[in-house]
Amino acid sequence: MAVAPECRRTLSVLGYLYLRMGRHESARRTFAAIAALLPEDAPKAEVSLVYRNLAAVAMAEGDGAAALDHLHKALDGMVLTSADAALHLLRAQALWQQGRHDEAHGAVETYRHLTGDRS
Repeated sequence: MAVAPECRRTLSVLGYLYLRMGRHESARRTFAAIAALLPEDAPKAEVSLVYRNLAAVAMAEGDGAAALDHLHKALDGMVLTSADAALHLLRAQALWQQGRHDEAHGAVETYRHLTGDRS
């Protein structure tokens, strides 16, 4: 079923509101529905945003493994800029939760590098 981009954006706002309200299951289901509705030729930025949101929901639910899986999909084929630095913090949280502390420290260092934090 084809869904117009503006409808997917509206659903994304709804999912974000659910996440902010602590309604994690509703947020997860909304973002998963958007992911299922994405056409094969959807812009990479839109695909990335959906999976970034799913990663945020997974972390809010305490599921670091799912968050890492969603982050992997979000970053697939993307060139990251300093505007994407927060993704490295989310990745660090997910890695830490999985007991992968050295990798988590590396993700924090990448975040610090991208944001210019030299302290």
